[in-house]
Amino acid sequence: MVFFVPQELEENQSQSQSKSNLISDRLDLILLSNAKHMGLSFQELNEFRVRDYIEFIDIHLGKKKKARKASQKDIDLFYA
Repeated sequence: MVFFVPQELEENQSQSQSKSNLISDRLDLILLSNAKHMGLSFQELNEFRVRDYIEFIDIHLGKKKKARKASQKDIDLFYA
């Protein structure tokens, strides 16, 4: 059986394959990997609903802190 693939889709396919080497398209594996990095066991992860787990990730990561100007102490620690 033969089918037609538009040229635009074929080009996008090759571009997305090179990007997918860096980041997986498998959301399930990404969620499992993040849980393990956060120190959760699979049994603990099983207790969460997906929406609760995502909220847990937000709480774990915390709010983004506002950037501040580097002090001389920060510069000294960076170059030490």
